[in-house]
Amino acid sequence: MKSTWLSLIVVLACGCTSMKVVPVDSTTGYFPARAKATVVSSKSIDLDQHKQLILVPNNDFLSGELKNIGYFDEVMTFDDMQKAIIQANLGEQIPSMAEMIGINNAAKRYKPFLWFHVKPRGQGTDQHIQFILTDATTLEDLLVAETTLDYMWSGVNDQNNWYPMMNALIDYIRANSKTYHTPK
Repeated sequence: MKSTWLSLIVVLACGCTSMKVVPVDSTTGYFPARAKATVVSSKSIDLDQHKQLILVPNNDFLSGELKNIGYFDEVMTFDDMQKAIIQANLGEQIPSMAEMIGINNAAKRYKPFLWFHVKPRGQGTDQHIQFILTDATTLEDLLVAETTLDYMWSGVNDQNNWYPMMNALIDYIRANSKTYHTPK
């Protein structure tokens, strides 16, 4: 249920955007953004120890952009992970991933992973969208980046919202990885 709500939030928040999956620029290593995301929090870790798997919402745009960053060994959607859990005969140990307990159980019983998720913040004219990178084994947020949802003036779109938050993730990877190289 929670993954359904997260997917709905992403779809509704992205209604004013093309949601076009693009590669990172081979010169700059960033997505083409007109704005910069605000980094709300960032925790330094040895990210290379956590790059084997990242869980993302059931959203082609988000999974496509994370694949285009070229850092994580495997980018898996909620649906893909649930299928993998069933194929590994772990369905009784991990009956649901709809809540944080289920995500934590999957990280402990299936395999460790990072969880990339989207969360709205604020209300009325003070609305933001956040990209959050969480260590699923501890449920500790490693990175929280956000942009303002400005429907009136600058618009809600790839260049003002989604690419800037992806670029904040790229900055986080660069700061916490010894192995990351910009995809060519």
